[in-house]
Amino acid sequence: MPRTIRSILGKSGRVTKSSRPPATRKPSSPAPRRPTRKAKDKDAELFQDKFDDLGLAKLLEEDLSLRDVVQAMRYICSHMFSPVPSTGFNSTRTAEVLNYRATTSPLVTVGHLNAVLRSPGKVERELAELTAKGVVRKVRVERRGGMGEALIEMADLEDMLQRAKLSEDTRNKFRVFLKENTTTQTLPHGVLDSKQADELVRVGFLTSSTPSAPEGTLDMRPEDRTTLTSIYHVSRFASGTVSAVGGRNAIYLAGGGGGSPTLTHSSTSRSYLRLAIPGHGRHLKLASAAVEWVRDAMGRTRWGEAPESWLKERFEGGGLYGPRWKEFWGVEWTWVLGEAVGLGVVEV
Repeated sequence: MPRTIRSILGKSGRVTKSSRPPATRKPSSPAPRRPTRKAKDKDAELFQDKFDDLGLAKLLEEDLSLRDVVQAMRYICSHMFSPVPSTGFNSTRTAEVLNYRATTSPLVTVGHLNAVLRSPGKVERELAELTAKGVVRKVRVERRGGMGEALIEMADLEDMLQRAKLSEDTRNKFRVFLKENTTTQTLPHGVLDSKQADELVRVGFLTSSTPSAPEGTLDMRPEDRTTLTSIYHVSRFASGTVSAVGGRNAIYLAGGGGGSPTLTHSSTSRSYLRLAIPGHGRHLKLASAAVEWVRDAMGRTRWGEAPESWLKERFEGGGLYGPRWKEFWGVEWTWVLGEAVGLGVVEV
């Protein structure tokens, strides 16, 4: 039987290490990881107890020079934006911020004015007197509630009208109309021809207003919907009769059948021009976004309450990368708070 070389020489004198099978280590069960708490839950833990109600506080109690509506309007406009920092922004971003501010109209909402002066009755009487004299102009944006009602000084409006790219005839006619009609919100037909009206629409001093859809009349009073089933028409006839619901030809007279219900022909054909302020939409969008930010921040707390200093720190935190500069173009916190208080979103 043949023998191998290893069997003849025997074992070598070299010490060998016994080979053991690698120990199979059981994977230890990982500790259950805590679920990451949402930011809303973290904010809710900050203020566990309700605050004591000490009454309303004035927003501008340190400024004792605010005595009338015009002074308050000028104060609000002058404290709307903070100065653009000299460092931190590149030239492109700086130009964007400056252009945005230059095209924002010097408007003040009525709610913000009431939040500053704290005397709604006195403010309303003074506004009625100032608008009648042509010192202040009130402008409304349809279907935007209290935020859509804004004020502007006639001096600022005159300056905007002078700088606008308009023909001299159009500018003079529109200026005369504004002086003679200090409280009107619409431009009647025949005051300007179509070319002049088109000029004013292009630069933003006029806008079209046509109630074209029934869903757009949900906020209107019942007597303004001009249907035969209005409260005024129904109240003239006995309950249960055909006339109380519009008569036999109610569907035909109300716009016909075979489709979605529409307004009467007289209301749908009524198209007119409404007075506007260039840049009002930008101002409205900024105010809406800022107030929504305050509402969202307050909604994250447990009781819907938080110190003003905490809100201000969150708003101005992050420097140039925080919400104040990243989203709101460097708007002042006092202006944001005034808008929120004026709309009734928060109380201070």
